[in-house]
Amino acid sequence: MDAVVNYYEVLQVDHTCGSGDIKRAFRRLLKRFHPDRNPRNHAWAEDQTRRLVEAYHVLADETRRKFHDHQLRMNGRTALSPTGTSLGQGGVAALCRRMLNDLLEGNGSRATETYEALRGHHASFDFYPFLSLKDHLDCKFLLGEEYERQSCLRAALQLYEEVFEDEREGPRLRYFLDEVYERIVSIYCHDLVRHPDVEEAAELYDHALDLDLQAKDRAEILKRFSEVLLKLGQHDNARSRLSEAVRIRPGLKGVQRLCSRLGIEVGAL
Repeated sequence: MDAVVNYYEVLQVDHTCGSGDIKRAFRRLLKRFHPDRNPRNHAWAEDQTRRLVEAYHVLADETRRKFHDHQLRMNGRTALSPTGTSLGQGGVAALCRRMLNDLLEGNGSRATETYEALRGHHASFDFYPFLSLKDHLDCKFLLGEEYERQSCLRAALQLYEEVFEDEREGPRLRYFLDEVYERIVSIYCHDLVRHPDVEEAAELYDHALDLDLQAKDRAEILKRFSEVLLKLGQHDNARSRLSEAVRIRPGLKGVQRLCSRLGIEVGAL
């Protein structure tokens, strides 16, 4: 089995250190190894930077750090899930690698089956620490694409939003930040409004309002939410959401049509 990388050694800190020590060590080493400061060893510096980011990503998160500590105590990758349940030959790490390969090779159906089996054993399953930072983000993003192709919008959004939050929280290499944001907005603004399960669509739109979105996108999502609420017969709620959308973006397209359906003038919003 692959040896576990000791992230405390990568960041040059003691295993008993606090979160502040981890952050300071990361910033100090990042300055030292940054590719811009090592132009003659650019590839080496990029590799060191990736290792630092990955180490910080694990040790700065309490849950991932506890699991990493467990791995170090076991002195190698375990073939058991975090719950202690065996998941086939090679264990969880092998299944995660197979899932990523399936996604890269176009075998999306088998990949989603594997993912759902893993989540069946552990509802809060995450690809960390079974995959590297880059592979963990790749796998989530590609799974999101596959669920989107299957029109499983709730699952696609959950994965895309996890990638987005992983990319935004703390220092990151930002592999997918802009693209995954566009995917999230596209689903909310174009696909979800046509979702056959109107109640589920309304629930997801309500969740979308908790996301940190650009003003123009929030306004469009509020307008789409208003359309879905109209389908549910919630006229007062639909009017409230549309009114909020117009306050954010006065020139928003499609408002006149919705106002007609609500039986009100645009100026009444």
